[in-house]
Amino acid sequence: PYHSVAACAGLLRAGGFTELADGAQWKLARGGKYFVSKGGSEIMAFIVGGRFCQPGVESGLSIVGAHTDSPCLRLRPNSKVSGAGMLQVGIQTYGGGLWHTWFDRPLGLAGKVVVREAAPGRPDETRLAEKLVRITDPLMILPNLAIHLQSAEERKAFAVNPETHLQPVLCSKMFDDEAGKEASRPEDAGDARHHAALLEVVAKRLGCAPGDIMDADLCLMDSMPACLAGLYEEFISSPRIDNLLSTWAAVQGLCDFAASSAVADCQDVCIAVSFDHEECGSQSTCGADSNSMSVWLESLLGALEVPPLARPLVYAKSFLLSADCAHGVHPNYAAKHQSEHRPDFHKGIVIKTNANQRYATTALTSALFREVCKKADVPVQDFVVRNDSPCGTTIGPIVSSKLGIRTIDIGAPQWAMHSCRETCASSDARHLRALCGAFFESFRNIDTAAAKM
Repeated sequence: PYHSVAACAGLLRAGGFTELADGAQWKLARGGKYFVSKGGSEIMAFIVGGRFCQPGVESGLSIVGAHTDSPCLRLRPNSKVSGAGMLQVGIQTYGGGLWHTWFDRPLGLAGKVVVREAAPGRPDETRLAEKLVRITDPLMILPNLAIHLQSAEERKAFAVNPETHLQPVLCSKMFDDEAGKEASRPEDAGDARHHAALLEVVAKRLGCAPGDIMDADLCLMDSMPACLAGLYEEFISSPRIDNLLSTWAAVQGLCDFAASSAVADCQDVCIAVSFDHEECGSQSTCGADSNSMSVWLESLLGALEVPPLARPLVYAKSFLLSADCAHGVHPNYAAKHQSEHRPDFHKGIVIKTNANQRYATTALTSALFREVCKKADVPVQDFVVRNDSPCGTTIGPIVSSKLGIRTIDIGAPQWAMHSCRETCASSDARHLRALCGAFFESFRNIDTAAAKM
């Protein structure tokens, strides 16, 4: 999630957005563009409409929400593992992944590292500093077991034990001994929780000594870059489409809107927000179930001098697009979809509905969304899970219940959700970006004109 937030911040800075400090008292102006982040894994960007909360003007918060995390394999605090003459890396499973898809892929490494470095201007003192590292080299591999060494039952089940089968190979002990990596480090070294060879690669990339690495939150990743696929290059094949596609569309759509003349006449605060830890329940300081967004919104309204007694009306007029990828119908498994709700590639954005509130969509939010899509010339589809299948969930019900704002769950269709590598249609990425920009521009007029109960 750290690199996705850093990429979003880069897009926003390039678009003229001003970075705000989390926890500080903000100074905001109508027509201004701002963003704030927390922990390096959660980010919120917003544009204050030129007419927000002016006398006689109906105003709210127009929000597109997503998440920055994806299921992956993460290094353990003590990752130094070995077996059968091989140096391996101990991992934890994060989220609910299709773990069998991680086998036989060259794997890289990315995340956040805490290092000890010299304090600026004080050469005799040190400080702790957080740094990002991303190594796309194929450092590791998770080999499959040969078919000849499995029973018929094992081949049929292909059951992965996440504790014993998911420890990737870094190198052979023979090659590591020849390189002298472990031998050069004392047994009681503070960095002995990880293989010296691995730490050396990370330290070299960071420009520090291995002993300066104090701790890390590192994720394994497919080292093969994203690409266009299919005869006509109509598909995007990439890791982490769920849900970085939605995060990108929300931020890019906000940047598109920021560049238009519509900002001056906008009556809302238009917001793109992306949370961490959605894949494991959202209960964290940077998750959708924390109070970080509530605090940010109160800071925003306070800085714009919206009186406390007027704020409930702002929330009542607000609307959240909870954007998270949807299950596109699979040509080999079409029966897994409810027969009247099979989202196709290239046919637009999907409205996700669940009677048991696993999705936050209602009849009114669905109707308002369809009007926005009509304005944007973006096609719409519907998804309902089969009654005999489990249903996933999103940040939608969480944020909607915490803030009390109207919400709809939507997303672009994709294949192989939670695989190491996923697929979506390039046209639907375009649809999602166009939708987000149109939502920020047109929602307020559509909502004001609607006759609601």
